[in-house]
Amino acid sequence: MPRRLTDVRRIVAEPAMLAVMALRTERARSFLAIVGIVIGIVTVVLVASVLANVRNQVALLFRDLGTENVFAFHLTGDPYVQPSEQEVRRQPLRIEWTTDIMRLSTAIRDVGAQVIVPTTRNDEALVARAGGNENDTVLVEGASPELFDIVGAEFARGRPFTELEARQAAPVAVVGASLARSLYGASSPIGRTLTLAGDTYTVVGELQKRRGGFFGENRQDNVLNLPATTVRKRFGDPERVVLYMRAKPGRREACFRESEAILRQLRQLPPAADNDFTLSTADQIISTFDGISARIGLAAVALAGVSLLIGAIGVANVMFVSVTERTREIGLRRALGARRDQVLLQFLLEAAFLSAIGGIAGVGAAVGVGLLLKLVISGFSAVAPLWAVTAGLVTSVVVGLAAGYWPARRAAGLDPVEALRYE
Repeated sequence: MPRRLTDVRRIVAEPAMLAVMALRTERARSFLAIVGIVIGIVTVVLVASVLANVRNQVALLFRDLGTENVFAFHLTGDPYVQPSEQEVRRQPLRIEWTTDIMRLSTAIRDVGAQVIVPTTRNDEALVARAGGNENDTVLVEGASPELFDIVGAEFARGRPFTELEARQAAPVAVVGASLARSLYGASSPIGRTLTLAGDTYTVVGELQKRRGGFFGENRQDNVLNLPATTVRKRFGDPERVVLYMRAKPGRREACFRESEAILRQLRQLPPAADNDFTLSTADQIISTFDGISARIGLAAVALAGVSLLIGAIGVANVMFVSVTERTREIGLRRALGARRDQVLLQFLLEAAFLSAIGGIAGVGAAVGVGLLLKLVISGFSAVAPLWAVTAGLVTSVVVGLAAGYWPARRAAGLDPVEALRYE
């Protein structure tokens, strides 16, 4: 074996062996030294894992609604969330504007309307029932016939509403995958009936389970879709209408501009007035979520930094004690010809090895918690991405080197004669 390779193995193997000996002889001290490293690495890796997987699910969720679509809503944010005081007086959009938008636009291919029905009626939650089964978490939405095609909804069974059913405000329904399972089990819901708020509807379609969502759940899987005209007939004039404008190929930006101009015209806004509605695209929503994720990530890194600082102090303390206890050993090595840089490297590697143990334990714990979350939360994954694992291990080693530098420098600076005399 070449001498250079032998020297390298000796330089690396000796600090590793000494670190293992330190762990065995001073278990409590070593454990306390690395526990801060473990907590910090767990925090960073686990938060990164959760955010990365949630981000992917959210991206799938909104891209599944159509990357070429522009969404219009009179409020800001989630249609199911209570509006702010500044927006509560805004007038809702109107279903019939779909025809006006199509007539006035040159860049829009299709326009669809979605009506959000309040989850309670007369202070009682809406409950969907079929036979002996019921679902009290059902979300009721109205939809124009073309909306399913605009958002790319896939049908497991049946079909969407027809134009005739929409014009007649027919009592027909399209159910989401989770709603169908809760009401009809594994059997087909097509042609069967359900009741909601005293009215009976015939199921004509069942949607495929949607991709993406929050923590493994996609809200659309629990939606009872009725024709928008049926919703207006049964529940009154809608207070929350979302308009979907699908752009012609390659013309999404023009679609966005035209949608804004037409809606301003329909809402009779003066030229100098701000928009009293919100336009968004899937990319914009994902970008907004990325900004929120970044802030959460920074907060997690700050918390992890405190833990890593505590861990670094612990590692430095262990290394100072180790240098003090091994002063005669250091003096003997120096007397036998060991150079200062060799002693420095020995203690730096020992500190890095000690900290790396904490990093490995932290990554292992984070991966374990992620797998546990995957088992507990159906459809959700918190598997640590490779970059998070790598970052966790590299960070732990860097923290060890930084924490061990001062003690290692002190060891390398000892005078051999004085060190041999040390008691």
